[in-house]
Amino acid sequence: MSVPRFLVVACAACGFVLCAIPVEGAGAEASVDSSAVHRHIISSNPILDLFTWYNAEYEFALARSSTIGLAVSFISTDDDEDYKSISGFYRYYPEGAAPAGFFFGGRFGFYDVSDTTPYPTADDGSKETATFYGFGIDIGYTWLLGTTRRFALSLGIGAVRVFGEDLEDVPATLPTIRLVNIGIAF
Repeated sequence: MSVPRFLVVACAACGFVLCAIPVEGAGAEASVDSSAVHRHIISSNPILDLFTWYNAEYEFALARSSTIGLAVSFISTDDDEDYKSISGFYRYYPEGAAPAGFFFGGRFGFYDVSDTTPYPTADDGSKETATFYGFGIDIGYTWLLGTTRRFALSLGIGAVRVFGEDLEDVPATLPTIRLVNIGIAF
């Protein structure tokens, strides 16, 4: 199973789980359970998935104000370039309600870039690949919504400075975008 199909299946499974969560007190007036404590979030960006920019994240609350997590992504462009990444991250929530609220933090990861565009020096159009490692920062906000606070919605942005092999047309700084990540908290 290829990476994009795996991510699509994982996102579909998350959507199925969201639909299968029982609604407590159906017909009664809904109230938010502010005591609900969720330590895990699994999320993806369904909008970017439509543009073949697949991503998935898992976040775990270590304490009231900090989380760690793992993010994977795959991007394929019309120029025969593929970008794959896997990174770990740490987020600090100054409001002390992790994994909800404003956060900032750092990340470390590995980034693989492959390009099948024929180069003047490569007459056979062979694939060139390069692997980088990088350090970066993130800033954003996560909301836990609904009466049981299981629906996770997150926005954020950041950047990663990459180091390693040299490949043409690859910037030394890559953006990290959390444009409406949607997921489930448990």
